[in-house]
Amino acid sequence: MASQFLDIRMLNIFRNNSFISRAVLTALTFQLVLSGTAPALAAASSVDSKSDSSAGGGSGTLLLPLTPKIDAAGLAQEDETEESGEDDDGKNGVVPIQPPDADTESEPTGPVDLSKFKAQEPYNDEGIVDPRKSFSLEVDEEDDDEGGLASQISEDTTLKGTIQIVADDTEYDSEKNTFLGTGNAVCVIGGQNSRLEADMILYDQNEETIDARGHVTILREGQVTTGKSFKFKVNSDEYLITKPDTEVNGANIVARAGKGANGGLAFKDGTLEFPTPFVFQKSQLFGPVSHLTTLAKKKAHPDAYMPAKPSYKFTARRMVYEKYKDQGNLTIFGGKMMFGKFGVPIPKLNATITKDGNDMIMPIAPALGSNMQVGGINLGPQFNTLLPNGKGVVSWSPMLQIGGRTLDGQGGGSGIGLAGQASITTKKLRAGIAAGSVNNIMVANLNYRIAPTLRLQSGINNFMDDGLFGFRRARLGAELVDTRITTKIPFLSFAAARSSAGWFQDNPQLVNLSPDFAQLFEGNQYRTVMNSGFRLQEQITFSTHPIFAVGNDKYGIRSFIFGGAALRGYSSGDTSMIGQLGPVLSVNLNRFNLQANYNQSAVQGNSPFVFDQFIQGQRSLNMMGDVKVNKYLTLGAGMGYNLTNKMFFSRTITAAVGPEDFKVLLTRDMVTGINRVGFDILYGAPVPFKSLSLKGNPDHGQLGGI
Repeated sequence: MASQFLDIRMLNIFRNNSFISRAVLTALTFQLVLSGTAPALAAASSVDSKSDSSAGGGSGTLLLPLTPKIDAAGLAQEDETEESGEDDDGKNGVVPIQPPDADTESEPTGPVDLSKFKAQEPYNDEGIVDPRKSFSLEVDEEDDDEGGLASQISEDTTLKGTIQIVADDTEYDSEKNTFLGTGNAVCVIGGQNSRLEADMILYDQNEETIDARGHVTILREGQVTTGKSFKFKVNSDEYLITKPDTEVNGANIVARAGKGANGGLAFKDGTLEFPTPFVFQKSQLFGPVSHLTTLAKKKAHPDAYMPAKPSYKFTARRMVYEKYKDQGNLTIFGGKMMFGKFGVPIPKLNATITKDGNDMIMPIAPALGSNMQVGGINLGPQFNTLLPNGKGVVSWSPMLQIGGRTLDGQGGGSGIGLAGQASITTKKLRAGIAAGSVNNIMVANLNYRIAPTLRLQSGINNFMDDGLFGFRRARLGAELVDTRITTKIPFLSFAAARSSAGWFQDNPQLVNLSPDFAQLFEGNQYRTVMNSGFRLQEQITFSTHPIFAVGNDKYGIRSFIFGGAALRGYSSGDTSMIGQLGPVLSVNLNRFNLQANYNQSAVQGNSPFVFDQFIQGQRSLNMMGDVKVNKYLTLGAGMGYNLTNKMFFSRTITAAVGPEDFKVLLTRDMVTGINRVGFDILYGAPVPFKSLSLKGNPDHGQLGGI
C-alpha cells in the first residue's frame, strides 16, 4: 500500500497533466527520526542534488506535514524497537533513504515506469500510537500558467495538517531543515481556507515559520491582502506583513505594517478609503429649493459631487472594522474633523461600509430645532445606538427648551425649561416621543410601512401628512394611507391617487403655534370641545407636461398645469369636497431659481374638525425661490398667501451655508414659528489612522493563520 500523500498527489498529476509521458517524475519519501527527546530528520536531496545540505530542481511541489508533537507513548514504543529490532541490513536503528545519483536521472523516452516508486506502509493509528508522520517531495516538469499545479493548488488538493508549496524552483536544506520555493510560489496550509502567493516562500520546519517575500498576496475568506513581505508562525497563528494593502467589502486599507494573532489583525499608521462617499444627512429636506434638487442627485451619485479638493478631512486615532457585520461595521474613536490646521474633535462614529453604498451614524450628534414641533428652540446632545445586526437606530436627547407657547394661546414664548426626545428608526418604522416643560406639551408619532404603497401613520399632538392640505395637527390620530403614482397617462407628467381611512380626535387649541397661525382658523383657537370620529378620504393630484419650455435646466423657463381634488366623509355625517387648478411657472437663471403657482379652489361642505379645515382660500398664491450667492452661501424664501382673506398661511426664509461637501441647512417658518436646522455632509477622502483593528467574528475575529 503506497503512502497516502504520494498516492493522492500522483493520482492528481496523472489526472490533470497530459504531458506526463514526457515528464520527469521523482517521488522520495522522508522519515522523521526521533533521537532522545529531540527530533532529527533523515533527508533526501532532489534530482539536481549539489550537496547534502541543499537540493534544487525544476518546477515542483512540496507537500509537508506540520512538525509533529512528541508523544511519550510513541517514544517508548520506538525505544523498544531500537533495542530488539533489526533493519533490512541486519543492523539496529533506522537507516536514511539515500537519494539517487543526479547523473542517473534523464528524461524518459517512453512511458514512465512507476514500479520503482515504492513507499513505506503508513502507520496504522489504531494499532500503534506514534507521533511521526511521513512527508513526500514530488518534482515534475515546469508547468504552464494555465494548466500547471500552481493554478490547481487549493484547499481541496491539500491534506489537512500539511503545508503544500508549488513554485518554479524548489530547494531543501537538510542542515537547516528548510524548504524554499522561488518563482511564482504558492502555499496552502491544509485545514485553512487561505492561500499565499509570493515571489519566494521559505518554510522552516524547525521553527514552524513561513517567510514570504516579494509581491505577496494573501487570499483568505474572500478577503485579498497584498504586501511586501509576510512572516507567519504556524503553531501560534501569529503573523506580520509589511506595507499591507487589504480590500474588505470594497473598502481599501493601506498601512505601514499589519500584525495578526488569535485575537485579531491590527494595522498601524495607514489610511482607510471608502468604496463610495458617505452622505450624512439630518433634517436635510428643509432648505433652499435648489439645494433639495441637488441633494436628490447627490444621494443617487455621490461620486459625481465630490469636489476635487475636499474642504475638510477626517482623521482617527483608532478604528475597528467588524467585517462580519452587514450594518454598523466601522467604529471610529478619537476622530477629528480637520479644516486645514484647525481640528474639531468628533465623538465616536459608527458607519456602515458596503460595496453598494455607505451610511454613517454619529453615536453623539448635536440636536437643534423645534424638537418634533414641541415649540420654541430646543438644543442639546443626541445619543444614537445601533440596533443588533444594524437593523435600526435608537436615539435619545436631553435638551434645553427656550420659548414655546402654551396651548391656550395666552402665555409662553419666552420661558426657559427642560425638554427631551427619544426615537427609533428602522427600514420600516419611524417612531418618536418628545416633551417640553415651558409649554407642558408632549408630542409623539409612529409611521410604519406595511407595503410599498401602504403605510400606517399615527401621532399625539403631531403634525401628520394630509396630502393636498399639507401637514395638519390633531390631538390624536391614526390612519392607513395608500398612495399610488402613475406616469402612463397621456399629456400628464404624473397622476397620484391617495386613499386614507382613520380615526381622529381634535383639539382646537393646537393651532396656537403663533398668533398669525391662529388667525387662519377664525377664532376656533379658543374652543375647548374635542370632537372625535372616523374620516374616509380620497385625493387625486396631477401635473401636465410642460405647456411651453424655453432653454435648458441652467437657463430656461417652463410652465405646466397642476391640479387636485379631495372628497372626505366623516362618521359624524359631514362631508366636504375640494378642487384646485392652476398654472405653475418655473424659472432657472443660473444662480437664480423661482417656482410660482396660482390656485383657483372650490370648497363644498364642512368638517367637524378644526385641524383639517381648508385655510388656503378660494384663491391662493405660492412662491418659492433662492439665489446662489457663491459656493458657500445660498439664500431662499417662500410664501403661501390666501388672496381671499389676505393672510399668509406660510412664510419661510432658508439658507444653505458652507462648502459644497459640508452644508448647514437653516429654515424658519414665521407663521408657525417653527425652526429647523439640518446638515448635508459629503465625504469620500481616505481617513488616516494610527491603528485599525480588523475583526472577522463577534468574539475576537477569525484572523489567525494566513
